[in-house]
Amino acid sequence: MTRFQLTIWGARGSIPAPAAANTRFGSDTSCIEVRCGDRVLVLDAGTGIVGCGRELCYEGVRNLDILFTHCHFDHIMGLPFMFPLYTEEAVVRLHAGHFLDETSCRSMVERFMCPPYFPVTPKQFTARIDYRDFRPPDVLTLADDIRVRTVRLNHPNGAVGYRIEYAGRSFCYITDTEHEPGKPDAAIRDFIAGSDLMIYDCMYTDEEFPTFQGFGHSTWQEGVRLCRAAGVENLIIFHHDISRTDAWLEALATTAQNAFPGAIVARTGLTLEIGEGVRILEGG
Repeated sequence: MTRFQLTIWGARGSIPAPAAANTRFGSDTSCIEVRCGDRVLVLDAGTGIVGCGRELCYEGVRNLDILFTHCHFDHIMGLPFMFPLYTEEAVVRLHAGHFLDETSCRSMVERFMCPPYFPVTPKQFTARIDYRDFRPPDVLTLADDIRVRTVRLNHPNGAVGYRIEYAGRSFCYITDTEHEPGKPDAAIRDFIAGSDLMIYDCMYTDEEFPTFQGFGHSTWQEGVRLCRAAGVENLIIFHHDISRTDAWLEALATTAQNAFPGAIVARTGLTLEIGEGVRILEGG
């Protein structure tokens, strides 16, 4: 079975943005579900992973991989509420490799889920948990036909970008990262080259960027420039700032598509199929 799909469960950055003005694009932070045939991968564990986990439990999914880009709160705060972690029949592999020191994936989770900051610890997980460590540019082989390439990103405390390769296709998940104005990141350009789609950190616009240099994020215009340089036809604009309302993001969708026809603004529920091109299945 060669189904290659991704579903966005959370596209916000920094903190959730629950408000009446944010109902169409959603309020949850970073989480993407990936289906490679019957295999399930989850990228990041922001608040979007709560809804994702419920759906996976409903479907009876008992085998999955969770890959963290890094452990800033917006990318891990949903992990304690991930239902499959409390399912005895489940096997869950947790992968992390962004650390700049000797921190391990296990110690990251244990330090995050501990008193006095959180009442439930990983000891309460009833699933079989396998903590896996790596360091970019390691290549993760999750199955004979699923390869995950990794690259280090420019973000405070470290972050990792992923390239998921399956059934002769690929897409890249590049968040959180900061570019240098006027100097495309050659490592990212080479990493994403020829992929079918890139999900990219578009927290700011080029006009806003000078105010936020050093914060560890990029712009949708830089995402367009990278796609053009690397021959990537589809760009998912991701990691929306809390200030971005539905109206603002709708306007951005029009502006971005005029600049780059393959640009799509991420929203909760957006499901894409990667095959002979990229096709929107839901949420477009």
